[in-house]
Amino acid sequence: MKTYFVLLILLTIACAGTPLLGMPLYTCPTGVPLATATTLAGTPFPTPRPLPTPFTIVSPQDFYAGDAVIIGEEGSPLRVRLRLQNVQITPVTGDEQIVSWQLEVANIGRDRYELFPAVQMYVRAVDGAQGAWGSSSDAGERIGITVDGDVYHIRAGQSRTFNLAAITPAGTAIHFAFQLDPTLGTTSPTMTWTNQTNPHCAGDMAL
Repeated sequence: MKTYFVLLILLTIACAGTPLLGMPLYTCPTGVPLATATTLAGTPFPTPRPLPTPFTIVSPQDFYAGDAVIIGEEGSPLRVRLRLQNVQITPVTGDEQIVSWQLEVANIGRDRYELFPAVQMYVRAVDGAQGAWGSSSDAGERIGITVDGDVYHIRAGQSRTFNLAAITPAGTAIHFAFQLDPTLGTTSPTMTWTNQTNPHCAGDMAL
């Protein structure tokens, strides 16, 4: 068993953090507003078209890189927005690589939010092969980045972007997982991302 996998389990059991309640949700528009047209006198008024139905992704479905995922009801004290960004794959050997990424976290509620991103977020699958490849300072150093490996507190109205990196088997289809309740350790419910861009829409309704 790889050392970084053992450390992931130990740190997960030991770490503290704020449990996130509610269903992770991403929403974006499925269409664009129609341009306003001038109707000539005597011309029948066109039949109004219905507004586009918002497209949503709800956990346990995979979210996509760049999606602004909201956790927590509007108006609730604890509400955060998570966004996976800048996924990069760096080959190391024939059967290993370093996957680096950024996690943007915005506190859009009223309560302080505590998280341990290097433990709570990890690579869950590579080309369909399941595992739990966690972030490590060694992986970051090998590609010249500093992994954010501490516990962090984000106050209401603040946002922060964390740098993470993991050594994984070689492959291009990457799936990430994030523990919603780190106090439960490895039994925590998770939300997941794929490193693909959203094929359904671009932009966000809930920013």
